[in-house]
Amino acid sequence: MRAIMYAWIVLLSSFLFLSCASSPFINLDSLKSELNLADFPAQKDYPNDDAVILSEVHDVHAILNEEYHLVTVENTTKLIKLFKNIDNYASIEIPIYNGQTLQSISARTIKPDGSTIELKQEDFHTISGDEQGYIFYSDRKKIKFTFPAIEKNCIIEYHYSVHSNYPFIQDVWEIQSRLPKLENIYTLTVPIILISPESKGGYNWTWRYKSYHFLLDQPSEHQNVTPSQATLDQTVTFFWKESNIAAFEPDPMMPSYDNYLSYVKFAPSEWKTWDDISEWYNKYHFKDQLVITNEISNEAKELTAGCTTEVEKVKKVYAFIQTLRYVAIEIGQGGYTPSEPQKVLERKYGDCKDKSILLISLLRSLGIDAKPALVLTENEGTIDPNFPCWEFNHMIVRAKTSDGAEYWMDPTVNHCPLGEVPYADEGVNALVINDDGTSQFGPIPSSSYKNNLQDITMKVSLASQKEIDYDITIKFQGEENFRARSYLNEMTHDEVVKFCKSLVADNYLDAEVTDYSMSDLNTVDSAFVFNFKLKVPNGIEKQGDLVLLNVDPLRLPGNWNWLARDKRTYDIEFDYPRTVNKTIELNFPKDVYEIRTLPNNIELTQKGLYFSETEHAGENGHVTIKKSFSILWKYFKANHFRELKNFAESMRKASLEDIILTTK
Repeated sequence: MRAIMYAWIVLLSSFLFLSCASSPFINLDSLKSELNLADFPAQKDYPNDDAVILSEVHDVHAILNEEYHLVTVENTTKLIKLFKNIDNYASIEIPIYNGQTLQSISARTIKPDGSTIELKQEDFHTISGDEQGYIFYSDRKKIKFTFPAIEKNCIIEYHYSVHSNYPFIQDVWEIQSRLPKLENIYTLTVPIILISPESKGGYNWTWRYKSYHFLLDQPSEHQNVTPSQATLDQTVTFFWKESNIAAFEPDPMMPSYDNYLSYVKFAPSEWKTWDDISEWYNKYHFKDQLVITNEISNEAKELTAGCTTEVEKVKKVYAFIQTLRYVAIEIGQGGYTPSEPQKVLERKYGDCKDKSILLISLLRSLGIDAKPALVLTENEGTIDPNFPCWEFNHMIVRAKTSDGAEYWMDPTVNHCPLGEVPYADEGVNALVINDDGTSQFGPIPSSSYKNNLQDITMKVSLASQKEIDYDITIKFQGEENFRARSYLNEMTHDEVVKFCKSLVADNYLDAEVTDYSMSDLNTVDSAFVFNFKLKVPNGIEKQGDLVLLNVDPLRLPGNWNWLARDKRTYDIEFDYPRTVNKTIELNFPKDVYEIRTLPNNIELTQKGLYFSETEHAGENGHVTIKKSFSILWKYFKANHFRELKNFAESMRKASLEDIILTTK
């Protein structure tokens, strides 16, 4: 990397100090020269991509402010050439996180003929909060703007500068994205006194970072020293440049993209261990907020009146917290600090950390050990246990009773019973924070395919020579239980009827729902039972004196269309392991029909998958069919794709086999 020292010094004048230049925009001719291009790429050069990022520059300046606290100013510039689907790139949203301030922003459209249209300051709109199905309050902001006059082969460019009071806590250099990149540059300029050893009057600051999913060279280093500069003004710049970065092309049904994308994660130099992070969070954001008032104590006593065990008390308090309205503010985006429990109790709503701190305060007032647990939900990636940094987007609670029993509780999920957590929390590493700032770092328990069950009973009757009647009962347990409750919660009558029809739509388009019933949606400690009745007017298929019946209209869980691809690059992830058991009882008039052929019994086993089907013909016009399907694993390696595909095809063929009756 040092061999390109002189080349990148030239680049500094063009890219690094954009905030100081008269224009923040990149000179296109200079960029072509720097990239060694006669002209910018065309669609033929990237036939499978919508656009190409010509240049992406992240120029970070670390500064010691007047209080000798470290702050940063980051200048970001992106230059993108559009080929197709251009409307998808017309609008840009830039998040401004807690502790950040937007200092400047500029954007322009460069048309194919070279003319430019620059946005005015009134074209940039600040949006506070974000509504995603909830009443959303947040100190998170977004800057949103739309490029004018975009067309195929135009170039869009934007530049913005952000001041951060919490440097390197959330900072990530995203090397790769869904678009190819010709170059991606990252620079960090810091005062020399900051990195100088204490013996020379410096602060001995070290730069903590780690690259993921690619090999990162050591950065080039250049000291920006002139004789006229005072010691405090002398700086050193670190420089990285990655070139010709391929677009990230995801597969369906894959784990979080962050588990595969190339990026560099940064962290404050003082965070060497997980205890360093927990101590910081407890000291500056949690401990002083955990105020247990008389009202909190009285509320806890009222909620648990009549309870004789600690477990009963935990259940009662947890059930109360679940009734409070969830207002979504993610950790690290809507702020780090929870509200005081008393405020949450009074307003009856809050985000994950608000509901967690209220749950903790109520339990502690009863003498029950309860602590905050910071997590990164599995849909957002995986925490590297060997690189302590701020990776969290959620807070839950871990409680322990005096007998040592441990309970994990996610207070944002309304229909989750005590002892279970939603699948997004399962198996992820949690940082449990102790009162003294120390911590425990380790995984949350996961459920198995034996815990997450659908037990389905279908009573099928041939009511006439054309009509089939179904009486279907589904018993949901584990993840299936509270997922079904959450889905059906507050549905109208028409919506429930539509849901019932959707379960059989692939087979019976003209099915009529004649009745339905369900368990109490708010009783979460027991399995959830849903029953509905169907009338299928033309469900019987006849060929001469033969009657062909496929009496199982319910699809197996999950979307299997992704198996239609020929190949796969990335691993496969299901929401959670699960089992579906079906018992189908077919009754038909024995004086009208008799059995001619039943499908063959079958048992399929594959790595992480199981399927079986058995048929039993009883007397007096009765057939019993038993099916069982299990996804034993949550994750499958990409090289299992062909085996999964073959398994699904065999299972599909088995499910298409008909029961054949003949008329007497």
